[in-house]
Amino acid sequence: MMLYIAPETVDMSKAVKDFSPDNPGPLTRNPNGKGVFSPTGIWGDPTLATQEKGRIVTEALVAGILKEIEETRGIPLPKLP
Repeated sequence: MMLYIAPETVDMSKAVKDFSPDNPGPLTRNPNGKGVFSPTGIWGDPTLATQEKGRIVTEALVAGILKEIEETRGIPLPKLP
């Protein structure tokens, strides 16, 4: 997403694969913490990231958020006693 939003802030030379499938749970940067230890703060293979993939994910996420906002606007407010 950052390659799409602000590509100048991304240094792809620092991208490394980071998989730890042996522990379930949320990511943690604490090697003794509960969950999936990730020294990089990611889980997966950021070396495969592209600006186009970031555009697709970002635009889909924004479209989903806007849809939920519109749906929420259509819900009638509860009547107060």
